[in-house]
Amino acid sequence: MLSFKKCAITAIAAIAMAGVSLMGSTGAQAQKKFPNGPVIIQVPFAPGGGADRTFRLFAPYLSQELGVPVKVTNVAGGGGWVSWSQVTGQWDGEKDDHKLAVVNIPHIFSMLNPAMKRTETLESFNFLAWHSYDPGLWLVRWDDERFRNLEDVIAYAEKNPLIVAVGSHGGDDHVGMAFAAKAVPALKNVKMIFSDTGDNGKIQFLLGKNVDMIAGNVGYYINGIMERKMRPISVLHDEPWALLPSVATFQETTGKPNITYAGRTLATANGLSEEKRAIYLAAIEKAMSNPEYIARERANKNVLMFRSGDEMWKLLRAGQKVAEDAAYWEEAKK
Repeated sequence: MLSFKKCAITAIAAIAMAGVSLMGSTGAQAQKKFPNGPVIIQVPFAPGGGADRTFRLFAPYLSQELGVPVKVTNVAGGGGWVSWSQVTGQWDGEKDDHKLAVVNIPHIFSMLNPAMKRTETLESFNFLAWHSYDPGLWLVRWDDERFRNLEDVIAYAEKNPLIVAVGSHGGDDHVGMAFAAKAVPALKNVKMIFSDTGDNGKIQFLLGKNVDMIAGNVGYYINGIMERKMRPISVLHDEPWALLPSVATFQETTGKPNITYAGRTLATANGLSEEKRAIYLAAIEKAMSNPEYIARERANKNVLMFRSGDEMWKLLRAGQKVAEDAAYWEEAKK
């Protein structure tokens, strides 16, 4: 009997030790798994804006691919730079490896403005992927007999003041018009009206005949074009855009490249390991390929465009070149 009890106790002890060993192994595996906790997407603007809506919509699909919750937080201020200063100057590749940052293009290029006194460059950011891309678009009223194309607008501007409604100061609308004013002499004296109520405000300006033209982005204006309220006259892209294949690019009309757009990218902390970068990239690409997500973004008029590596950097540098050439901050010196 004593021998039996000893054997039983020994067996129980062995099972217990095996259980402890298994638990330890499972815990170690959980620690090695990446990501092993909630991931944060940091949006550089206040809740309710375009970037905020887009990434709150994206979060559950990215969560599905990463296998952990994905939450959106907002760090607004400084035209995006309150957030971006944290990303480039404070985030650590190990401590902040569960954070992603939204970086908006061309807003980031305000760092080129000497008055901003910023020292960052594109290389200061650990860009992961391009998320969405919506090229610039110029439109006039559909029933405005003065303008059928960009040539008509330029000819008009040679003899008359041209008034154009744009979005925020330093945004892609502003950059595109500032570049055009330098590239085409007839557009040098264009008067820009900044809309503090976004695209809706610009449309009201145009349809109310308070401006001659508006500068926006393709995605938002498709419905207005289909309803024949607005006529697209120029796409600010390097080739005709798929949604508006018959609309000439600025370069086709003037011979000067003018590539401006509303772009959103995702970046992470500098120093993040390549292994972790690869995990994020694969998850982002797969989430952006989800048919349900694509359909929901299409309904929101947001044009998804996944790019990474060299393709992404080509877009970034092309955008910077236009911002440098436009140098919209020089307007204040005139």
